[in-house]
Amino acid sequence: MGDRNKQPVILLKVPSSDDFYGSALRRHNLDPIFITPSHFVFKNLKQLQAKLLVPHKYAGIIFASPRCVQAVNEALGKTALPSCWRALHNYSQGKNTHSAAWITFQNLPTLGDHAVNANNLCDLIVETFGPKRDLPLLMPCGNGVGQTLRLRLVAQGFRVDACEVYESRSHPDFVNQMRHALKFKRMETIVFFGPSSVRSSLEFFGNYNVSLKDRKLIAVGSGTRKAMEESGIQADGVVNAADVDHLINIIKT
Repeated sequence: MGDRNKQPVILLKVPSSDDFYGSALRRHNLDPIFITPSHFVFKNLKQLQAKLLVPHKYAGIIFASPRCVQAVNEALGKTALPSCWRALHNYSQGKNTHSAAWITFQNLPTLGDHAVNANNLCDLIVETFGPKRDLPLLMPCGNGVGQTLRLRLVAQGFRVDACEVYESRSHPDFVNQMRHALKFKRMETIVFFGPSSVRSSLEFFGNYNVSLKDRKLIAVGSGTRKAMEESGIQADGVVNAADVDHLINIIKT
């Protein structure tokens, strides 16, 4: 499970062949160990489809993550996204989400590619939307995802139709992989990616009496940090998703 001559770092995220975290950590004599904490199950797609087919009832759509883009695509099936959405106020949180919406929906224009978190995106929506807020914004979301953005927008006078269309569940291999890392004492540094990684880990820590004392716990993103705090887990550092250099600095400090 990695190179034992290097400092192991548990990354609670889905591994990929071109993951820039892995390559960057290896260049700094670190041993990244990817463990997938959860998988996603879509739900309420019929309800979402009905909303997508009536764009005249909405002011626009908000994609909070690439998973939301995927959920919309799944809900539409073989039907194209109605063209009337293109003229509305459409937003996406972050570069990956922006790119996913652009590619999936035939160059659908959205704002927000530089918004690194929900607060950034809310500020952008307030700045660009205009004073008329009669129609709601459609926001497909997942369990535990999008709550901060929705509450902030409502506080600013927006109407938000939040439609929960996916939920996260612990990955079937998560426990075995975590037990393996624990057995071989390779869990000194743990990097959490997203609230779902916190939920899966919290259950594991409790079931296997894992002490978090003397372990370095790092949150990627403010949403992850908030989930950790609400679960009683103190983060030793918080980094933005794109700032791998900051992550490495915290690990080595």
